Amino acid sequence: MFRKMYKEDFDSITPDPDVIDNLSEKLKSHASKKYPRIGKHLIAAAVVVCLLMSGGLMTRSFHEPSFAMVAFADHNSDDKVYIDESSSVVLPFGKISRGEKHSYIDKHGKTVCGNDSGFEHGSISIEGEGISSVTYACKMGEFSYYDSVMKKQMEDEGKIKVCDFTVPVKIIPPGNDMDATFERLWNEGYFDDIKKEYFQDKSTDISDYQVQFGQTGEQIEKGIWRVEISHKLENGYPFIQRGKEITATFYEERGMKSFDAHWSPRYALDIVSEDKPIDFADLPSDDITITVHFTNGKTATKQLKFSFDSNGNLIAEVIKK
Repeated sequence: MFRKMYKEDFDSITPDPDVIDNLSEKLKSHASKKYPRIGKHLIAAAVVVCLLMSGGLMTRSFHEPSFAMVAFADHNSDDKVYIDESSSVVLPFGKISRGEKHSYIDKHGKTVCGNDSGFEHGSISIEGEGISSVTYACKMGEFSYYDSVMKKQMEDEGKIKVCDFTVPVKIIPPGNDMDATFERLWNEGYFDDIKKEYFQDKSTDISDYQVQFGQTGEQIEKGIWRVEISHKLENGYPFIQRGKEITATFYEERGMKSFDAHWSPRYALDIVSEDKPIDFADLPSDDITITVHFTNGKTATKQLKFSFDSNGNLIAEVIKK
């Protein structure tokens, strides 16, 4: 393996002929003074070793995979902040805040007090050449990633939406029992025309699907619902990732936006919502690991620490190894 690596480095070197001649003459002159019996073949070997060492180091340095880390707010993705490895930086998203105090009566009849909490959403991402995918991992918070390209592919293949149609609001009044009302009407035959048009080769058991209701401004005025019936996937939609670790894949049509990932600190928001004094700077920090996979098979990893200052700003700092 090492022999192959050095051979690749050596093969990639194209030194200046003058450099070879000068180095050879210096070695020859120095050797003839101290060791008059040293042959030319040993001098040539010394030249090769010197070039291999210097050229190999330059080659590996030149081909060392690298990437830059950036962050931006949801409302202004063009205003990016680069996360410099030499200093901490205030990110353009992630400001945490405490709102109004509220209270409620729990099931034991006890009054529970708390506070509203807020968080300004945004994304972190990376920039670089020859990147195939990026894996984000955290210890305390949560990452989320939306793969719009995969979703479109699944939509084109008919793997998500089955159909959509409209129905009068007076038939399914708004409320908590909308799903139950729709299911009853479905089973009673009210939507048999929909079944005939879209479900001839599919199950007609509505529990196998996901039903969603929505309205545009015009539909509100007309008093109708837009009903969308989609396939219910056992493990959820694969184009939505959420958890301690997610992986973003590069797509030519999206470019560097392929790697945009959201991070949120549910653990910190829970603390902020508690009914007690707080200094945002005392909130627990989160360790972020970013592993970049390159098309040449190499990987590069960087680690960040996310924390808050007393004003609630989100601070990013590179963890140096």
